[in-house]
Amino acid sequence: MTQTFDFTRLRKLTVIHGFVQVFLLVLLAGMSFVLLGKVPSDVFMNSIIRVVVLELILFYPVYKLATGDAQREVASAATGLTADELQALRRKRVFSDILKGALIIFFFTFTVKAPGAPQIQFMILAVFLLSYLAYFQCFNYVAKKLMEAQD
Repeated sequence: MTQTFDFTRLRKLTVIHGFVQVFLLVLLAGMSFVLLGKVPSDVFMNSIIRVVVLELILFYPVYKLATGDAQREVASAATGLTADELQALRRKRVFSDILKGALIIFFFTFTVKAPGAPQIQFMILAVFLLSYLAYFQCFNYVAKKLMEAQD
C-alpha cells in the first residue's frame, strides 16, 4: 500500500519562507547601505569578506538543520500516522524550535555585549541574517525536492 501525503501546509510554509527571505534581504541591504556611509570602503570590504568566510563555515550545519526539518515536515504530511509517530515528530519539532530559539538568543546577546564599533555590529547582524536566510533557502529547496519525490 502506498502512503499518501497532504502537502497543503508545507506548500504554504514554503511561500511564507519566501516572503521572509525577501524581508531578510531588504534588511541586509539596508544595513549594508548604512554601514557603507559610516566607515571607509576598505573597512567595509574587509567586513564583507569576514562575513562571507564565517557564512561558509556555518553553511553545512545550517544545511543539515534545514534538511532535518524539511524531512520531518514531509514525514508529518503523511496521512494515517499513528499517535506514537505523531508524538515522535512533535518531539523532534519542539527540539528544533528550541535550538533555533537558542540561536536567536545567542545572536541577540552577542550583539548587545559586542564592542560598539559599527563594522563589528554589522558583521554579527549580517552573519545572523545570512544564516537564517540560508536556513530558509535550504529548507525550501529540500522540502520541494522531497515533495516532488513523493508525488
